[in-house]
Amino acid sequence: MENQMNRRILIVDDNESIHADFRKILGASGALNTAVESAAAALFDESRRSQAAVASFEIDSAHQGKDAVARVRQSLSAGRPYALAFVDVRMPPGWNGIETVQKICQLDSRVQVVICTAYSDYSWSEMIERFGETDSLLILKKPFDNIEVRQLASALVAKWHLAQRANRTMRELQETVDEQTRAIRSAYDETVYRLVRASLCHDEETGAHIRRTGLCSELLAAAAGWDPERIEQLRLAAPMHDIGKIGVPDAILRKQGELAPEELVVMRAHTILGANMLAGSESPFLQMAQEIALCHHERWDGTGYPSGLAGEAIPEAARIVTIVDVYDALTHDRVYREKFQEEKVVRMMREGRGTYFDPRLLDIFMSLLPEMRAVALAAPDEEDPFELTLGRQGIAGLSIRK
Repeated sequence: MENQMNRRILIVDDNESIHADFRKILGASGALNTAVESAAAALFDESRRSQAAVASFEIDSAHQGKDAVARVRQSLSAGRPYALAFVDVRMPPGWNGIETVQKICQLDSRVQVVICTAYSDYSWSEMIERFGETDSLLILKKPFDNIEVRQLASALVAKWHLAQRANRTMRELQETVDEQTRAIRSAYDETVYRLVRASLCHDEETGAHIRRTGLCSELLAAAAGWDPERIEQLRLAAPMHDIGKIGVPDAILRKQGELAPEELVVMRAHTILGANMLAGSESPFLQMAQEIALCHHERWDGTGYPSGLAGEAIPEAARIVTIVDVYDALTHDRVYREKFQEEKVVRMMREGRGTYFDPRLLDIFMSLLPEMRAVALAAPDEEDPFELTLGRQGIAGLSIRK
């Protein structure tokens, strides 16, 4: 229908003679009709030849409002919508023309409408109040002029056709934009991932862990009611939570066994180092990444570091990443330990509810465990080219080494 001129018209009037008049005006081909078609073709930049070759319209009739609505519904189901409807105002005993038009437009907002009336039942201002400002509604006074009817029909079906063509073009353009946006987003994601992975290549973090942190944080934020824009920012920012470890000496990162108190101070400084690296950006995603880098080791009860923040004073993005990071680290193998069974990890995390973790967010996270497992299956730990190049040694101990 989008590639061919839709010339389907519905006449809605309780007077059978009116239907006969419309069929005579719109269904016959003659010199007048050809002239009108040619004028409409020139007006709407259509080929005169193609317009003049189809001089008549396809007419359907409805004598009451309910019948009209049923026909519109049937036409949509068949994929053959009406381009135009001529609707009488007074059609006792059923709906009047205003009610009928409202119901038709609820079914198909694309249809062009001409209200036919010999009375002043409704002023134009009243109709605007009922329908709102629209360019799809015209008034035709009875008795109407044959040429005027033909001109309206020719112009409005051409308008319907052009509107559909414009909509199709807009859809195609939007699809192109969406495709290009996906490509840019993919390249952007890959750039962030590679830069973060490179910064952590001497740490025990795996590339898959970085990806999962972003994806799982995205799921938790969505379930917590975040808006789509902030969710997207979090998905990109969460993998940067440990970026400050680039400033921690290898001797500490790779040390086997427990860290000495002075070494622990250096290790914990990665939060401040990361925040300083990300500071000063006008990008909302990097601003969020800075908050996460600084605060993802704060604890709900205020016993975390570096600032001892407690409760909602800790940025929510950091509280989300804390939960996701701990769960993912403990449920996956590391070079210095085997993974824990999920049942044990869940029990440990529940014990930290209200002390280590935000209780509300932890409850939401626990309700999402099936989704978190699905992410883990989709992004499993594999041999990492960075690790193979470095030939890293294992790290002893059971701690997450944070």
